[in-house]
Amino acid sequence: MDKDLLEMIEQAAKCLESDLDLSEKGLTELPPALLSMSHLETLFLDENQLTAIPKEISQLSQLKHLDLSNNQLLYLPPEIAQLLELEELYIETNQLAMLTPDIGKLSQLKKLNLSDNQLIALPHEFAQLSLLKELDLSHNQLIAVPPEILQLPKLKELDLSGNPLTTVPPELFQLTQLKSLNLSNTQLKDLPSEFSPVSRLKELDLSLNQLKILPSSLCQLTRLKELYLNENEIEVLPSQIAQLSRLEWLDMRDNHLTSLPSSLSQLSELEWLFLEGNPLPIPSQILELADEPEDIINNYMKTLNG
Repeated sequence: MDKDLLEMIEQAAKCLESDLDLSEKGLTELPPALLSMSHLETLFLDENQLTAIPKEISQLSQLKHLDLSNNQLLYLPPEIAQLLELEELYIETNQLAMLTPDIGKLSQLKKLNLSDNQLIALPHEFAQLSLLKELDLSHNQLIAVPPEILQLPKLKELDLSGNPLTTVPPELFQLTQLKSLNLSNTQLKDLPSEFSPVSRLKELDLSLNQLKILPSSLCQLTRLKELYLNENEIEVLPSQIAQLSRLEWLDMRDNHLTSLPSSLSQLSELEWLFLEGNPLPIPSQILELADEPEDIINNYMKTLNG
């Protein structure tokens, strides 16, 4: 192992450093000296060539932030569950096909990034992560929304984009703390016929799917500020869209819209309206004025009234 790297670790241990950055060091295994630094609170091991994490990782009992992203990990050892102070865990861009059930014991975990792995499901114990606020499961192999997610009461941000999902359970919108939901680039053809009016969602991304119809119930998500529906096959916007009275950003690019509901003009908070790539009777130079939604809507209404 690189002599300078060993000296760096020894110096950090000697000075009782709480943070240690070993990212991009070409590591294929963890140095033994590192595993005795029980005072560490933050450890960056991202962008190395690690294929496994030794069970001795449990000795780093004060860790609050652990970054293992961009390695070649096939699994996590059950001993990782002994990091009882851990609040943030980043394992994106590895080769995980499953998670140890012991992950449910990380009772202080608030942020978890598992994107760009090979996960097809979550262990039942995942539902025990009751303090989890941010969860990124994008670009895995999930064919359904894991039911364990529906039991995470504190969840505020959820990213499931890039998974081969075909349906979304309506229960997902009953997570009353959820504020940001990304379901883009999945294989959704339909949306639930009912949405929970108790939803606190502020940002919903449904872009790059195969949606043809927007159920009017979508407009029950009255706290939405940003709605992304670009690159679908939507032909009609429901007239109830006026119920989204807090909407500031609406992206409908590259759909099959031939008309707009007059109720669109009632969205008084709307700051950005993207409609390019639809067969609408609106000149392209007008459509380019995405930051002037009123001008776009007025032009359309004038055209409509002849």
